[in-house]
Amino acid sequence: MEGKRRTRMRDTEDLAALNDRLMAKNHALAEALNRAGKELTKAKSRLAQLAQPPLTFATMVKVDSTRTDEDGIQHASAEVISGTRRMVVPVASNVNAARLTAGATVMLNEKLVLVEQRDADTVGQIRSVKQVLDDGRLIVTDASGNPVLIRRSGALAYAGINQGDRIIVDPSVRLAIEALPAEGDKDLVLEETPDVTFADIGGLDSEIGRIRDAVQLPFQHRALFERYDLKPPKGVLLYGPPGNGKTMIAKAVANALCEGGYDSNGDGSISPAETRVKGVFLSVKGPELLNKYVGESERLIRLIFQRARERAADGNPVVVFIDEMDSLLRTRGSGVSSDVETTIVPQFLSELDGVESLDNVMVIGASNRVDMIDPAVLRPGRLDVKIRVGRPKTNQAIAIVDHYLTDDLPLENGVDAHALSAVLVHDIYGTSERRHLCDVQEENGQWHALFLADVVSGAMLKNIVDRAKTRAVKESIETGSDVALTVPLLAAAVEDEYRETRDSMADVDPEQWSRINGMDPIRRIRTAE
Repeated sequence: MEGKRRTRMRDTEDLAALNDRLMAKNHALAEALNRAGKELTKAKSRLAQLAQPPLTFATMVKVDSTRTDEDGIQHASAEVISGTRRMVVPVASNVNAARLTAGATVMLNEKLVLVEQRDADTVGQIRSVKQVLDDGRLIVTDASGNPVLIRRSGALAYAGINQGDRIIVDPSVRLAIEALPAEGDKDLVLEETPDVTFADIGGLDSEIGRIRDAVQLPFQHRALFERYDLKPPKGVLLYGPPGNGKTMIAKAVANALCEGGYDSNGDGSISPAETRVKGVFLSVKGPELLNKYVGESERLIRLIFQRARERAADGNPVVVFIDEMDSLLRTRGSGVSSDVETTIVPQFLSELDGVESLDNVMVIGASNRVDMIDPAVLRPGRLDVKIRVGRPKTNQAIAIVDHYLTDDLPLENGVDAHALSAVLVHDIYGTSERRHLCDVQEENGQWHALFLADVVSGAMLKNIVDRAKTRAVKESIETGSDVALTVPLLAAAVEDEYRETRDSMADVDPEQWSRINGMDPIRRIRTAE
């Protein structure tokens, strides 16, 4: 009996254990089925999302019709533009038609039902307002000047828009979406009073005298010019090799105008009251006006001259200085700038000819390549005065160096700064083998030697003096006391400049280099091995 009881108990325990294992398996299976169900639901959701038809963007024009039935259900339609397609589409009942605004971006479902309104798109084509009609519509033009009549969006319904303003239009060019802030010319035109005076320029007395007669004299003695029925020139061109003071001369003229006033009564003198009228100097970099977009360069030119006219209207003499003029006003048909010059040059000429009625606006151009400027720009009546700023001769070079090598610098006892300048210039202008740069071949086949003196410029002279000063500063740091500027220091500076110039000659394009430097065309350059 006892054995049977024990057997039954073991069987019961085995059954209980088996039951527990089966329940655990059932629980695990239930959890697995539950997870599988969730993953299946996610998969169905993803499939439904992927299968959802795309929504189409459109631009709202106006509500075409709207009514509410006896059940309070809205029945409305709206005029929209999708791309270039103009349509009237139904409006979903959950979209309040009264809140749909012209110019806003709306969404259309696969059945072309308006189902959502979003904010207006803030990107698009930029147009200029040519005219504002009485009913609020706008005539706008593209970069080429082609006019288009458009409506205002809801956001611009009551906005103050004037001629010349810039706006964003929708892709179909039917609606004005957004008004852009007024475009300034601060990045293109620098209005300043230069700190360069004629006293800061050495060796260019003749050139300074000519440009003062051409620019400063007509502005400051306007009444006398009128008395003699003498019209001032409309433009001046400063041309010549780089680094010889063209920009400095223009800045000095501007400084004189800004500080000088003008003789309003024609008595030949400038009274204290007449000095209150100051000149305005507008500095423009020619390459900055070039733009790859059609019509953009012409627009920028108009903007600059508009600025000049506005400043001249206040009674102030205005100088528009265009540096590197050859990059902007190249000969038409040359093909060197993708023929953009065929539109830029006429625009500039029209603006320049328009200056004729404004007797207090003058254009000063600077260029290293006068041969590349369109002949129509250079003719009399436009750029009337042409002043070549060439390389300095020996006496001119001494006068230039005197500006940078002065007696207030650390010098040896009894040494005159002017004498040092003369020694320095004599070294630079030597034609011995030690200053021989290279041999050049002209178009006629003839070879001749090129020396450092043949390529010297005012900028090079300043750089040589600065090299000597830098050596003196470094030696002063090492020794702990001021080191005088001596002949050996200056000679070492000339040698450094000579070596760098000689080494650079091996890598230049002969023809381009000769034209930029105002020389006869060169076919080949032969440097020492």
